[in-house]
Amino acid sequence: MTFLEARLFLGSAGLGALPAWLGSLAVAARRAVLVPTAANPLPSAPFVRAAADLLKAEGLAVDVLDLERAAGDHVRRLLDGAQVVFVTGGYPIFLLEHVRRSGFDRVAAPAVADGSLAYVGISAGAALAGPDLGPLQGADDPGAVDSTAGLGLVPFVVLPHRNRGRAARHDRLARESRRRWRVLSIDDDQAVSVAGDGFEILESACSG
Repeated sequence: MTFLEARLFLGSAGLGALPAWLGSLAVAARRAVLVPTAANPLPSAPFVRAAADLLKAEGLAVDVLDLERAAGDHVRRLLDGAQVVFVTGGYPIFLLEHVRRSGFDRVAAPAVADGSLAYVGISAGAALAGPDLGPLQGADDPGAVDSTAGLGLVPFVVLPHRNRGRAARHDRLARESRRRWRVLSIDDDQAVSVAGDGFEILESACSG
């Protein structure tokens, strides 16, 4: 697929490069939709509040869209007129289950592809943008899906948290997957900036 207008920021954990990336959008961002669903099964998810705080600090109004509790009409209404959607980290297959059940994929993916909605994904949210979430599937993930296919907005799978002792696993997955799709393995202080068919890896430091 070719998405000449798509703009995506796909990170591991750090949001350091995000303010400048938001400022680079062709249309001034006024409202963002924050999707915290992947973090729902976690006992604590301070990164969700950090994401909301950063968006607000950049002057955006923030609406929260929890796909576990949302249905198609609500998803469409909330995304309508937003300039940015931010999908947080957490459990990737749990996220994918509710992306499909809620119809988020059918509303958000075309809007990102045609450039009317910019996409920010961190960790599980970054992987969701790619062709398949299978490489991120874990035994402790409570999600249930028939297929691990992602949104297909980029032709590669983002593997986050390389610096957390996952380098060997990421390299193995890259070797195993090379005939199907490309793998980008990134540290917590990195992010992938996508504009149309091109991308670059940014330094995106974690706060603290």
